[in-house]
Amino acid sequence: MDNNKKRKKIETGGILFALFVLLLGAFALLFNVSIFTGLFRLLSFWPLLVVGLGVYLIFKNMDRERIGVVVLAVLLVAAMYTAFSQVQRLPESLDEKAVPPGITEMDVSLDLLFGTFSVDSTSDALYIYKGYQPMKFSMDTIGDTAKLSFSLEEEAFIPFRWSSNEYEILLNQYLPISMIVDTALSSCSFDFSNLNVEEFILDGGVSSAEIVFGETNTTAVFSMGVSSVTIYVPESVGVRIVSDGLMSLSVPPDWLKTDNVYESPNYDTAVYKINITLDIGMGSVTIAYV
Repeated sequence: MDNNKKRKKIETGGILFALFVLLLGAFALLFNVSIFTGLFRLLSFWPLLVVGLGVYLIFKNMDRERIGVVVLAVLLVAAMYTAFSQVQRLPESLDEKAVPPGITEMDVSLDLLFGTFSVDSTSDALYIYKGYQPMKFSMDTIGDTAKLSFSLEEEAFIPFRWSSNEYEILLNQYLPISMIVDTALSSCSFDFSNLNVEEFILDGGVSSAEIVFGETNTTAVFSMGVSSVTIYVPESVGVRIVSDGLMSLSVPPDWLKTDNVYESPNYDTAVYKINITLDIGMGSVTIAYV
């Protein structure tokens, strides 16, 4: 008898958990909402779930556990439907700026603190921004330099309110670029294969980043906390890495190592060179060829 009760308890718990997972995936697909965003919203309905649990316990003590399970399941469906359906959509935004006369280089500042970001190239404009509000951007010109600034407004840091924070920034592929990027809880993709990036500084907290470098002379500095970074470089470019921190560093097998310095075999003879400084507290960095 005790074994039957124990088995029944396990089966009931398994059914409810399976139903929860099923509804989580179904409502995420139905409303095109991140699972984590839906879960944040669901937390605000905890009193309803407590009521459902109380009803379940009452029926269980009356030997009507199946009725309690049904009531709890109905309340769970109602709470999850309401949570996912109330997530607001961010209004899409598009901005494009032509290259001003006399501009020969760019200084770019990106505050990519929460969300998913990608940076790529365009041949037709100074920059093209695609994404959602609340990203704000500004441009100033000083002499022959265009200074661009992209940053998130306060509303972007409300994960249980918005369905997603996804942004794409395209920069002019012909102008030399100096770029400073701040990240926090972000996933970032930088495709520099068609960009003339002379200086790249990435300062981050808990983030992941993928960077593709092109055939240019570039100085890159990574100063990050707990992060996962993948860096792709062309085989024709000479690469030198100075590493510091507790991260795990993986480089191609034929690279040379002296103390905390790593060099590609063609570093001294390559036409283009990429010099990278890594100061990452914990995490992993992988260097691979494009």
